[in-house]
Order: sequence, then C-alpha cells, then structure tokens
Amino acid sequence: MNEVRNGLAENASATVGSQLRAARESQSLTLGEIAERTRIPTRHLNAIESDDHSGLPAATYSSGFVKTYARLLGLDGQAMSQQFRAELSEHTPRTAYQEVYEAADPARTPTRGIAWASLLVAAVLILGFLYWRGMRTENPVAVAASATDTAPAPVAPRPAPTAPAPVAATDGATVLTAESGVWLRVSEPDGRKLFEGLLDTGKSYTVPAEAVDPRLLTGRPNALKVTVGSTVIPPLGPPEQRIRDVSLKPAALLGRAAAAPGGDVAIPTPVPASGNAAPVPAGAPTPVTTQAGPN
Repeated sequence: MNEVRNGLAENASATVGSQLRAARESQSLTLGEIAERTRIPTRHLNAIESDDHSGLPAATYSSGFVKTYARLLGLDGQAMSQQFRAELSEHTPRTAYQEVYEAADPARTPTRGIAWASLLVAAVLILGFLYWRGMRTENPVAVAASATDTAPAPVAPRPAPTAPAPVAATDGATVLTAESGVWLRVSEPDGRKLFEGLLDTGKSYTVPAEAVDPRLLTGRPNALKVTVGSTVIPPLGPPEQRIRDVSLKPAALLGRAAAAPGGDVAIPTPVPASGNAAPVPAGAPTPVTTQAGPN
C-alpha cells in the first residue's frame, strides 16, 4: 500500500485520482462530504478519482478542482494540479492528418530561402500566441480555485519580543484558532473523534476539559494559532506539512513553549500540603527565573 507523505504519494506511478481517493478514504470521508465542502459536483469528483478525463470540463477548470480537492485533504494542491495537467496531456488523443500532394507549377514555387523565412515567421507568431494564451489562462484557474478554496495568506514572521513573559505555571483551556481556512481532526488515542471538519478563518475550537489525551491531525499547522490560557504556543509543525498524533494536553503544549528558543520557565514557590504558604526564613534567597536557551 502506498503511503501519503507531505501531500504526495511515494509511488511516482500513482495517478492523481488514485492519490486523492486513497487520502480521502484514509480520512473516512465520502464523495458527498467532499462535494458539500468544496462545492465541486459529485460527478466531477468521481471522474477525477476514476481517471475518467472525458467527463471533465476544460483543463483549466479541472486542474482548479484538483487543487481545491487536494488542499482540503491536506495535500500539496499546486503539485497535484501540475501532475493532473501532465496526465491530461498524455491522454489527449491526437488526430492524424493525411497530407495531399499536388503537382505544383515550378514557376510559382517559392525559393528555398523564402520558404524558410516564412516558416521562421510562422514559428515566432505561434510561440507568441501560445505565450499570450498561457498568460490569460491563469485567470480561469484562479477563479475556479477561489470559488471553492481560500488560498492562505502568507504568514509574516513574528518579531522576537524584547522581554519575553514567563510561561504560566497553571494549566488553562487549549484553544485552536484558524488564521486561515484549515481542515483538522482532534481525537482520543482510542479513535474517538472530538472534532473533525473545516475551520473557517477566525473560527476557534476549544478542546474539552474532560478530554483524556486529545491528539491533533492536520495538513497545515501554520494556519492554526494554539493557545493555552493566555500563553501562545509556537507552531506545532513545519508550514504546509501534515502532522498527526500531536498532543493537545495543556501540560504538553506548555512544555513546547518552555523548550522553544527564548522561552522562560517559571519556578513556582513550594506550597505545603495544608494549602498555606510556607513561611520564608529571614535572609533566604529570592526564587529566580531560569531562561531556557537554544540547544
């Protein structure tokens, strides 16, 4: 069985349709659910997965559908769209033309130099037309993609704080906020799903406090802002790469924040079992805050 890694199948001979079908089935999604989320007709989705190119619209719109479908599954939409265009070119039937030669009048036959000059001019005109048409065909792809999928805005690098605040020693609720549209799944290790679906820009999901060990699966960790209480957690994975089984427990996320370069770890004052603060002897040193530097 082919494994899907970083949005592409390891088997280079697999078609785009088979890769999309395998990724959809691994996420337990149906064609009806995909059609509802992307607004792509079910017959077109079925034709893409079945490699039935005869039932698809023009190549520009079909490749836009593939890009939207792939991004919803957490795959590399741009690479899948390019591979799909190549498959369309390979399977497009070519019409054979039979040339008919007629006897020409030698007096009216152009010289070899004129013939070569005419061919050169025709080649230049054809190349110019193809370049112009290629520049214009980018708009239909953008229209088809924007109608069903929102491209993520580039994430600006976060400036380093001049005086980083210490990580809070107490736990808080884990909140996932979508900075751009992103599909994600939060589930327990036993397979029980807590949340699965497309989180629109600005929408948030709060992990239930009674969750035992919630784990995250998504193909775009850079599109999520993760907070525990008032603490902002660093990105959970590289941009545009699938992550899975990432713990969303507050303690694990606060540990990530403390281990990140420039993060501070607060050392709380010990509290006795009775709940009253232990008296501090006179002349005792003040508790200090240690800063975890980069390894």
